[in-house]
Amino acid sequence: MKSLYLIIFVLFFGFAHAQPAEDFADLKKHVEILAADDMEGRETGTKGEDKAAAYIVRQFKAAGLAPKGDKGSYLQNFDVLAGKFYGNDNRLTIKDQTLKAGVDFYALEFSGNGSASGKLESVGHGIVSLDEGVNDYAKKKKLNGKIFVIETATPIDGNNPHSAVAQFTDLKHKAEVAQERGASAVIFINSGENKDTPIPDYTKKITPLSIPIIFTTKTTQIKKALCKNASVSTDLIADNRTGHNVVGFMDNKAENTVVIGAHYDHLGYGAFGSLHTGKEPEVHNGADDNASGVSVMIELAKSLKNNEQAKNLNYLFIAFSGEEMGLLGSNYYVSQPTISLESINYMLNMDMVGRVKNRTLTVQGTGTSPAWGNLIVKATPQDWSLNIESHESGMAPTDITSFYLKNIPVLSFFSGTHSDYHKPADDPEKLNYYGMSQVQDFIYSLILASQSEEKLAFKKTKDSQKMGRQRFNVTLGVMPNYGYSGKGMKIDGVSEGKAADKAGFKPDDVIVKMGNYDVKDIYEYMDALGKFGKGDATKVVVERAGEEVELEVEF
Repeated sequence: MKSLYLIIFVLFFGFAHAQPAEDFADLKKHVEILAADDMEGRETGTKGEDKAAAYIVRQFKAAGLAPKGDKGSYLQNFDVLAGKFYGNDNRLTIKDQTLKAGVDFYALEFSGNGSASGKLESVGHGIVSLDEGVNDYAKKKKLNGKIFVIETATPIDGNNPHSAVAQFTDLKHKAEVAQERGASAVIFINSGENKDTPIPDYTKKITPLSIPIIFTTKTTQIKKALCKNASVSTDLIADNRTGHNVVGFMDNKAENTVVIGAHYDHLGYGAFGSLHTGKEPEVHNGADDNASGVSVMIELAKSLKNNEQAKNLNYLFIAFSGEEMGLLGSNYYVSQPTISLESINYMLNMDMVGRVKNRTLTVQGTGTSPAWGNLIVKATPQDWSLNIESHESGMAPTDITSFYLKNIPVLSFFSGTHSDYHKPADDPEKLNYYGMSQVQDFIYSLILASQSEEKLAFKKTKDSQKMGRQRFNVTLGVMPNYGYSGKGMKIDGVSEGKAADKAGFKPDDVIVKMGNYDVKDIYEYMDALGKFGKGDATKVVVERAGEEVELEVEF
């Protein structure tokens, strides 16, 4: 009967949708509270995150959501390795000269803690690949107890991922081989032409080796000291924390459930990807990223409460933490769900919806179900002023990826990047609250449009493999316009002092070629960027005001 009522309502009146309020007091209130200085940037596992979670819990209760976290609470706790920091005993001493930890050398993430002394022994690139006829240990004898010096690159073609011995060039693998062959410690150096240096990721949960493993920039000094005595000490202390997803459930006794999510964590005083260039730490309030998405999520919960048009589905609201550290909260939820994943119809996500500009809303994941195209058309009011820029892939640097990888249809809503992204200047007064209300209105209409549908079929997207987390050796220093669907990669902003800024790039430039590589979209831009190393120079062609401009870039 409810489905029949809905069909009749649509035929006679057009699709029901929440009218945007004349004022946006509630949306603004949520943002101002979550992005206040006393939340200290809501970094995962901090007091600021605790305060933000407590506020969201109060809002979930007010919206009539039942707790669906751990042990009858609204919170789902998960362990977080926020990083590692240096203890009191990190040193590298060569010929009685002690080098400075964190400046001249640093421990890699898989290093063990401890001390070692012995002669420095070069083992070349540290590769043993008998099939390829490479064995850097073949002529080495009496290695036990020595400190091995190993090149980071390969002997064939630098760090080319398509090298014949590429599978043996992983630094952890090299260190494991060294440890097996008696190394008391490993010092990585890089004297290759490509000049790539390893960047430790201390947030990785990884089993460390039992010996110290470091990288040093003092290549010449190390080479001059070969066969001389040296000592290495490493003392890395894990920064273990607890993150909290906030989970509330609206149980309409329906067969299927819609997940509505938004991450509420941010960068604290500048952790995990801050673009702040100042010398002193500053609180990163994250009004757009992502107090805006949480605010819309809370108001959607209020709109759906006791709504007879929305009773054909249940609703699970999740405020994720750990997103900025690598989708940790959403990854944890899908591995430890508090409802059956089989019962989830689809997942909707709001991430940065507070700066709607040029009347454009980007919707990611439209290819993850054949039903999305028709539902989006149904949900869009005829008088709606926003344009939809759709992207098919279910893989994106936000929480839809965790659900997509569990074969669940997803959509993520995004209003675009801006010059305040991941900086202290992302403050509440800069948000477009009318635009936020339109995003809320559209998502609400989309949920209503799905009431009469069967459970949505899932579809894998063809370009999903391109959106995985990719490590680049260099950065251009531009912010892509993710809503742009034309040829090339459009720039939304240029970071001060970076390669693009020095080369004369401007916002709204469209990159169409990097060196010898054509750039048709953001994926090909990322592929092209991955071809360059530190110190490389290349020509980049951009379209600017209808003309092609060639710029010289040095990475």
